[in-house]
Amino acid sequence: MQTNYKDVSEENYRSQYVKQDRAQLRRVVRIMLWAFLPLALVDVLFHELAWPLAALLSMRLLVWAYSMWLIRQYATVENVPRLDRYAFNWITMVLGMQFISNACLPPDYFGHYMVDAWLVLMAFISMPLNLNLVRIPLFSFVAASCVLVLFKQAPTFSQGASVVLILPAMAITGNAIASYVHRYRRKLLSAEQELERQASIDPVTGVANWREFMRISDVELQRHLRMGKQLSVLVLDLDDFKHINDTHGPQVGDVILVEVSRRVKRAMRSYDCIARYSGEEFCVLLPEASAEDAGRIADRTRATVLAMPISVSGQEMKVSASVRTATLREGDTALSLLRRAGEGLDSAEQDVRQTGNLQAVPV
Repeated sequence: MQTNYKDVSEENYRSQYVKQDRAQLRRVVRIMLWAFLPLALVDVLFHELAWPLAALLSMRLLVWAYSMWLIRQYATVENVPRLDRYAFNWITMVLGMQFISNACLPPDYFGHYMVDAWLVLMAFISMPLNLNLVRIPLFSFVAASCVLVLFKQAPTFSQGASVVLILPAMAITGNAIASYVHRYRRKLLSAEQELERQASIDPVTGVANWREFMRISDVELQRHLRMGKQLSVLVLDLDDFKHINDTHGPQVGDVILVEVSRRVKRAMRSYDCIARYSGEEFCVLLPEASAEDAGRIADRTRATVLAMPISVSGQEMKVSASVRTATLREGDTALSLLRRAGEGLDSAEQDVRQTGNLQAVPV
């Protein structure tokens, strides 16, 4: 069964493959550096020692020098858009040099066109650039080369016709293969990112799962300790949730969990991290929140959760919850901070059952 994943943006796509694309382009340029030698030899064989040959060799030397410079740039520069411009300039220079060389060769010589067909195919498949960008110089080169054939004197009609057919065929084939490769890489990246996302979220509520929460908590804890800022954790537990599951079924319980998670999100700040702690418990990481801040957020969370009954299968079900908080102390780890909030939660649950007191009390 085919699965459709959310497509990735061009920026995300390029940044994900930037390391291997940089290595790929360096390989392509090195291959072209070796190809320059026989192409320059052809120029020498077909031209006398005069200014046309000197001009051709000078242009090839200029392209060769730019190629060496481009290899170094792709090894050191990190700015991807700038590197793309350099690579676009390079392929334009190579194609322009090749066209000029073809135009200067004898009118009955067609050997260069086989090299042109290989060059167009390789550029489409191997150049790690945006395909829309690569099409411009390559299709322009093919069109100009086909027009140039009309001014040549092919030994036979079939030879000239073959060139006119082969060049566009190589361009279309290369474009099709490159399109497929780009599409395949995008789908592969989309699938990888979706699997990573699914591994870090709770499948029922869509909020972070326990593993992702601990990962984020460890990072935030180190940051807050380094900067000397406060950090708090909030734990919310739904009362009698097991009874709801046993009485109405797990489907009803899942609907309640989803709605509670939405309400908790509405009560949180945009940069707070909410996760499903266990079956009926949610925990929220509160960056840069003091005990007083955490208490206010806890009151707001409790009020938001209890504000309205939850409608499930035509029934209005009231939910109640216990909320406790813990604030970072010296020597705390992410796990000990959460454990202290959990220990406070145990006493809060007992208070709720005996007195109905739902006020959040910071630890």
